[in-house]
Amino acid sequence: MMYLRFVDHQLAPSTDFDARASDIYSRTRSLPEGMPILLDDRWRPVEPWLTYFRIVAASTDPATLRAYAYDARRFASFLATRQTDVIHASSDDIVAFREWRLSGSERPVSPATWRRDVVVIRGIYQLLTQTGQIQREPWITIGRSSPLRMRWRSEPDIRPLTQAQWRTFLDVGLGGRTAAGDLDESWRGTTSLRSKAGAQLAVTTGMRLGEFSTLLDAEVPPPTGTGISVLLEACAKYQKRRRVHVPLTTLRAVDLYRQTERRAVVRASAASLWRRRSELFVVDEIDVSAGILRGRVNGRRSRWRLHQLPPHLRRIAVIERDHGLEALGLFVGRGGLPISRRQWHATFEAASGRALRLAQDEMGGRRARITPHDLRHTFAVVLLKSLTDVALAREAERRAGNVGPATISEHIAINPRLTVQRLLGHSNPATTMVYLRYIEDTDALIQDVFESWSDEGMTYADAVLADRNVA
Repeated sequence: MMYLRFVDHQLAPSTDFDARASDIYSRTRSLPEGMPILLDDRWRPVEPWLTYFRIVAASTDPATLRAYAYDARRFASFLATRQTDVIHASSDDIVAFREWRLSGSERPVSPATWRRDVVVIRGIYQLLTQTGQIQREPWITIGRSSPLRMRWRSEPDIRPLTQAQWRTFLDVGLGGRTAAGDLDESWRGTTSLRSKAGAQLAVTTGMRLGEFSTLLDAEVPPPTGTGISVLLEACAKYQKRRRVHVPLTTLRAVDLYRQTERRAVVRASAASLWRRRSELFVVDEIDVSAGILRGRVNGRRSRWRLHQLPPHLRRIAVIERDHGLEALGLFVGRGGLPISRRQWHATFEAASGRALRLAQDEMGGRRARITPHDLRHTFAVVLLKSLTDVALAREAERRAGNVGPATISEHIAINPRLTVQRLLGHSNPATTMVYLRYIEDTDALIQDVFESWSDEGMTYADAVLADRNVA
């Protein structure tokens, strides 16, 4: 029998605590708040899971960490029923667990759930091999065949927004207006500019929530007449490096938030951040042109390139200004530090509920709540449609004899699917191919919005094509 508990430093042991539980409590005072602890039937912490969660807790948001914890308990408990553990498990044990999860006594899991199981399994065995506790993983991989590999494929749930849905979500849901466009007197939101700037970053760049929510203020400079490109790596999925193009109008939305809501929060939170400075990453040097920052965290000097700064340091990075300490993060909350992914999800959920309730006609019959990932899907579908139109127009010109034959490099450079795959950071081309089925039915999507965001009259697709040489 395996037990799962989470570190809570606010709890104190009661007088009727079992001696073993009291001992566990005293030993967890040095562990991070919220860290999972897997316990055996004698209430003893189970290694190597304790070390595994120490490492994972440093770079994982609380919601994901809790999900990993329950996955780990399930895996460890299953192995215990087979009279083994992660160190001594064989390939047959791993296969048995996979069969149990996908078609066994439990309800068959979804592909996304199994992928999360795989993250935990690969993570614990990576720790075991790196620390020399085992020589290699218990399974054998031949080509693309592995006990951890799914036997089925499923397509992602693509839910792009139309132009009307996007505008309604932005103005009514996040901006606090009525369906008629007037200010809603019952609106009590205080961070509409922050919410709208984050949503515009998502829909015009295709950034994931974990990417745009961890941006540093210095990575999105004030508008200067053109868009900019942002290098993503540490916060990208699988740390896969890529550049994204931020259009000029999105920069203006971000700067409006920066000059108003963010400035007010920064001023109000300077004193509280100063009192917490011992637990923060205090940056004393930042060179934006070179993309390097230096500072002190946990009593040690630390140097990072901006795009390689991990999420957990981004959330506690501060710098001293004339008015006191200021967070380096772009989207900050009342305490002065960046808001969490959970807060972003709550913001989107409340905004989509409001839009669906107050502007049903404008939402076009849509019933599903709008998530940050829906905006990423919208970016992909709109851009793929626009780039496909550009490619078809150029092909028509060639057939008409107006231009010469294209070279292989030109075919690659303007290939719509390859461009979208690069901008979204997809490792597998098949993931991008899923969006192809939507381009025939998206004439009413938000392409007009992208076009209106360029002062020079350049379409968003043209802007991306002009920037296609950025690696």
